[in-house]
Amino acid sequence: MISANQSPEGPSRLRQRLRIALVAHDVHDAGGMERTLAELIRRAHDRVDFVVVSATLAHDLRRLVDWRRVRVPARPFPLKYLLFFLRAPRVLHRVDADLVYTMGAIVPSHVHVAHIQFCHAGARAARFLPARSAARRLNNALTQTVSLLAERWAYRPSRLRMFITVSEGVRAELEEHYPGIQVRIVANGVDRQRFSPDERSREVVRVAGGVAPDDIVAFFVGGDWGRKGLDIAIAAVAHAVRAGAGAVRLWVVGGGDEQRFQALARSLGIAERVRFLGRRYDTERFYQAADIFLFPTAYEAFPLVALEAAASGLPLVATPANGVEELLGDGEAGLLVERDAEAMGHALATLALDAGRRRAMGQAARRRSEQYTWDSAADGVIAVWEELAGTTVEATRR
Repeated sequence: MISANQSPEGPSRLRQRLRIALVAHDVHDAGGMERTLAELIRRAHDRVDFVVVSATLAHDLRRLVDWRRVRVPARPFPLKYLLFFLRAPRVLHRVDADLVYTMGAIVPSHVHVAHIQFCHAGARAARFLPARSAARRLNNALTQTVSLLAERWAYRPSRLRMFITVSEGVRAELEEHYPGIQVRIVANGVDRQRFSPDERSREVVRVAGGVAPDDIVAFFVGGDWGRKGLDIAIAAVAHAVRAGAGAVRLWVVGGGDEQRFQALARSLGIAERVRFLGRRYDTERFYQAADIFLFPTAYEAFPLVALEAAASGLPLVATPANGVEELLGDGEAGLLVERDAEAMGHALATLALDAGRRRAMGQAARRRSEQYTWDSAADGVIAVWEELAGTTVEATRR
């Protein structure tokens, strides 16, 4: 096994299989970081052998890898994080692999590559709506503290060889907070077949949802509603209505404190315009039925939901989070605004009242999403592994 502090000796060599220890809390399709790893396994298992060290693994992936399960509770997250940090190294120690590749700072072990989908040191300055309950505020504070301590331990040149991250913004954060470690950028991807415009699906979903032909549906997707700005999205709808966009309504997909945000919508007089759809595994249908994607987030690395919205042909009204500016270009595919309800409401009203501009931006967003594929993401990660291992891998039948 190659030590995290040394490179293989001798020239690059051709070998058929590279053995990767992939370490993550969870690998499945229900979350952004988790889906990134699931898609990587699907596209790279014909070129490398994966030993997955994780708490959970999607059923369809288990036949593709050697899974070494780490048993930890799902909640509360700080406890899960701490127990995984302590238990996973014992499992990892028994793995014979060429490289150790982790999703973030989740083990104290020497690691070759850490894939960064969220930099806690970079996110620390972000301001967002705090949780209402004392228990949730405590959970969030503990999560941030544990994550920052883990980053400070794991992201040192003596412990880590290289970062992979997903945007220029996060590269800058890593170089500022954790200098001395090389950084490579590999953007996330999107399934442009699943997330694509579909007029038939649009009609069916809108009719089922009681949406009139002239209504404008703004769409919000995600959990962690405080950080992602659902309060701002709801207030933005109220501002847009006051600005003359009376046909605007908001659909919300994801889990959170629904009662709290329903109360906010009622206080703003738009309760009938806001529909909570819960957690969904068929989000593509709602992208297809929507008209505008609202994304007032406080911090991201490069959000998958923005890529999915763009691939679905939706113009974005978003804050300038990491990756979003790169996706939208110079105002071609959406509007970047300050993280302020009035500014976002004005931009929402502008697009709601201009069908031609909305259509042109949606088409541009769809075009710009072409460069972001899961195949290119997998190729980029494999290229980093090859660089570190001094190895060229090729596809082989298993």
